Amino acid sequence: MKKYQLMAPGPTPVPSRVLLAMAEPIIHHRTPEYEKLVVEVRAGLKRVFQTSQEIIPFACSGTGVMEAAAVNTLSPGDVVAVVRAGKFGERWVEITKAFGLNTVVLEAPYGQSVKPEAVEKALAANPDAKGVFVQASETSTGAAHDVRAMAEAVRKTEAIFVVDAITGLGTMPLDIDG
Repeated sequence: MKKYQLMAPGPTPVPSRVLLAMAEPIIHHRTPEYEKLVVEVRAGLKRVFQTSQEIIPFACSGTGVMEAAAVNTLSPGDVVAVVRAGKFGERWVEITKAFGLNTVVLEAPYGQSVKPEAVEKALAANPDAKGVFVQASETSTGAAHDVRAMAEAVRKTEAIFVVDAITGLGTMPLDIDG
């Protein structure tokens, strides 16, 4: 059998058992079997995300979830702070601007992280800010942001804190509920 690699950021080797599971017949989404599977998956995701909150899986790429986070939590004209220190920080900037958000960009060079103090200063300078967007780990460089300290700064305001944890989840401590 030819070894297959998923050429997403990685590349990511796909175990044979996963490939075989994907070859199984599709379960119709309106059957009791599917409903049972979704309940099981969502419970498992709570453990992965280390949260007691509900998990809502999205049938899209990570970019689709990023867009959903922006468009479903904020309104055009809202002020947001966006951490940009790599390709996916740049994607946050593109998304927030595309949805008409007034974007304040907090930058660090590729491979470095934006300091929590920069988030605190941006929120003080923009007291009407409705949100802060960051990557837990910048996929393009591997740089990790101190999301815990950033969360403490955001918690002092009315802003929401949106964390892209696509590469951070499972690879670094992320106290989701905290």
